[in-house]
Amino acid sequence: MRTEVSELSPSDCELLLASLDVGRIAVVDDGYPLVFPVNYRLTEFCGNPVIAIRTRPGNVIDHPGRAVCLEIDGVDASHDGGWSVLVRGVLAAVPPDPDRDSHPIDCYERDAWLIVVPTRVTGRRVLNSTLWSFHPAGYL
Repeated sequence: MRTEVSELSPSDCELLLASLDVGRIAVVDDGYPLVFPVNYRLTEFCGNPVIAIRTRPGNVIDHPGRAVCLEIDGVDASHDGGWSVLVRGVLAAVPPDPDRDSHPIDCYERDAWLIVVPTRVTGRRVLNSTLWSFHPAGYL
C-alpha cells in the first residue's frame, strides 16, 4: 500500500474553507495550547478573505491580537485518505453591527465577533493509492 501526500493550492484551501462551517480554533492560554470547536464563516473584510467567528465576550478566545490557528479536515474512510486545511493568523475584533448581530444564537450570549486575519493558509491531501472495494467499517 502506498500513501501519497500532496499540497493543496490556495484556491483549493479557500474552497474547502467555504464548504464547511465548523472547525477547531487553537490558542495558547496560560502557557498551554487549547483547542475549541467553533462555528465559522469564510468572508471578506476590507477586500481580503478572513474567518469570522462568534464567541462569548471575555472568554479564552476573545483576545484580539492573539495568534491563533483554525483547522478543518475531511476523511474518505472508504479509501483511507483525507485532507486538512490550516489557517494561521491573528485575531481581530469586529465592530458591532445591529443587522449582523441579530441572530437566534443571541440567547447563548455569543455576541463577540472576531475575525482570524490569515498570515498563512496551507493544506494537504492524503491519498492511498490502493482503492478498496469495501468500506472498512463493515468489517470491524
